[in-house]
Amino acid sequence: MVNLIWMEIDMVISDKAALALKAAVATKGAHKGLLLSKAPKSDTLGYAAWQAATLCCNPYKASIAGLIFMSDEQRAVYDEILAIFEGLGIKSLDRDRNGLEKIGVW
Repeated sequence: MVNLIWMEIDMVISDKAALALKAAVATKGAHKGLLLSKAPKSDTLGYAAWQAATLCCNPYKASIAGLIFMSDEQRAVYDEILAIFEGLGIKSLDRDRNGLEKIGVW
């Protein structure tokens, strides 16, 4: 399932946003392909990508202050990734949300 989601994303994402999203996703271990449980450093593009993806997958984790204080470059990455995730209807890349859905409380 996760691999299919990444194949869809790869077809529509820019190179800069792809690198930013890669910084916001676990690359090894049991949670490979899912969003990191905590945001990357706030001065990186990975942070903007993580905020956008998290806002779609688990909005309870997104930081309002983080959204307010983004640079213009971070805002552009954020907007692109948010549009992709909303357009494709991606919701299943957050492990907390997946756990809650599994027990029926989301």
